[in-house]
Amino acid sequence: MSQDSNSFEMTQRLEAEGSLSTQDEYKVWDDGSDHDDVAKIYFLGGTSGIDLIKIDYTKTGQRKDGSFHGSPSIGFPQMFEINHQRKEYLESVEGYHYPGAGIQALQLKTNLRVSELMGYTGGKKFTLAVHGNKIIGFHGTAKKKLTTLGAYVTPITPTKMAAKGAKKGKIWDDGADHECVTKIHARTCFQGIQHINFDYVDKDGHPEEGKVHGSRSRRGFTLKPFEINHLDKEYLLSVDGYYDKSGVIKALQFKTNMKTSEPIDYDEEGAYLKTIPHTKLELEGGREGGRGGYFWDDGTYQGVRKVSVYYDDEYVRCIEFEYDNDGKVESRQHGRSKLEYTGKEGEFVMDYPNEYLTSVEGTFLDGIHTGTWILSLTFKTSKGRTSTVFGNASEKKNVVDFVLESKGCALVGFHGQADDDVLRSLGAYSFPMDPPLHDVEKLVAQGSD
Repeated sequence: MSQDSNSFEMTQRLEAEGSLSTQDEYKVWDDGSDHDDVAKIYFLGGTSGIDLIKIDYTKTGQRKDGSFHGSPSIGFPQMFEINHQRKEYLESVEGYHYPGAGIQALQLKTNLRVSELMGYTGGKKFTLAVHGNKIIGFHGTAKKKLTTLGAYVTPITPTKMAAKGAKKGKIWDDGADHECVTKIHARTCFQGIQHINFDYVDKDGHPEEGKVHGSRSRRGFTLKPFEINHLDKEYLLSVDGYYDKSGVIKALQFKTNMKTSEPIDYDEEGAYLKTIPHTKLELEGGREGGRGGYFWDDGTYQGVRKVSVYYDDEYVRCIEFEYDNDGKVESRQHGRSKLEYTGKEGEFVMDYPNEYLTSVEGTFLDGIHTGTWILSLTFKTSKGRTSTVFGNASEKKNVVDFVLESKGCALVGFHGQADDDVLRSLGAYSFPMDPPLHDVEKLVAQGSD
C-alpha cells in the first residue's frame, strides 16, 4: 500500500494488493476516483477465491453502476450495501491472497459495521485503508478471477453536529482543522461537568493543546485524562452524555475504536450514564461461505414500523422492512423483487413508537449440502400482539424451527442471506427497551362511562 503523507487534501491511490504469475495475462481495470462514495459491492466466489467483483458508486446523490471484473462462476454470491442515508461510508478493506493464485477473501469495514468474511482465509493478509479517509473507488487486475485489488481514498469531510444541552453560556468552538483528538481533560462538581478541554494533532502532525471550556473553580474534582493513542490508529468514535431538565451536562462518556472511557461524572451522584451496545443475534439458516445466497445487513435503527412478507406454498420469497430512522421511514427489501412477485403477500404493522417488534419465530428447510430456505415467519410485539403465520412449513422433511428474540429487548434491525428468488436466512439486532414496554400494566378504568 502506498500513500503520500503530505497530501491529505487530495485523493490518494493505494496500490493494488495481490499477486500475478504473468502480468500480461491479466486485464487491468480501473473504476477511477470520480465518485462521492461506494454504494454496493457484489462478489461471486468459491473455494478458489473471489471470481467476480462489481462495485456501484454514488455521484452527486445519483447511483452509478459499476462494471464486472473477473469471470462468472457457480460459486456463492454475496452483496454488501452501504447506507448513505445514515451517513455510512467505507473505511477499509481487508483481504487475503496466495502468490500467483489471486484474491482469496475480502472483508469490508464501514464507520458503522463490519461485513461477513467473503471467501476463505489463507495466504498473505493485506489492508486497503488510510486513517481519516474513506474509500471512493477501486482498481485492480482480473482474468478468470480477481487477482489484485487497489483503492482510491479521500479525506472524510467533517460534519458539525448540533450541541446538546442548554442554549446558555458562552459559545465555544475548537473547529475542525485537526487530524485527531489525543486527550480529553475534565473536571466535575456536584452540579455537573465543570469544565472540559481537548488535546489534538493538527493537520501538519503537530500536537495542539485545546482551550479550557467552562468554570475554572477549584470546588470540584479533576479527573484522570482519557488518552487516545493515535499512533496506534486509535480514534474517537462517539460521545454519550446525560443532561438534566435545565440543560446542564451531568455526565459524559467517550468511545474509541478500541476502548470506552469510564463515565465522567460527580462521584457522590453515581453513574448517570451507561452505554449499552446493540446485540447481534446470529443468523438462523444459511451457509457461511456456501450456497446460502449473498449476505445483506440493514444495520440498526430506532425501531421497526412495518414488515411485509411475500411468499407462496413453498418458500418465503421476499421480505421488506420499514424502519424508523430519526423520524423518517426507510425501506429495505431482500430476496425476489416485490415488483416481479405475483404470489401471496402479508404485512404486519407496529404502532411505533408505542409498540416495538420483539420476536420473530420461523422455520427453514435445511438442504444439508444445498443451503437453506426460509419457509415461514411469525412476528410478535411488545404489546403481546402476534401476526398471522406468513408461509407454510407443513408436509416437509428436514424442517428446523428458530426464534430471534432477546428478553426485554426490541428488534431494531435485521441481517441475513438471500438470492434473487428466495430468502435463505435471517438474523437480527436487539436493543433494550427503556422502559421495558412488556412490563407495563394496563389498569382498568374506574368510574362511570
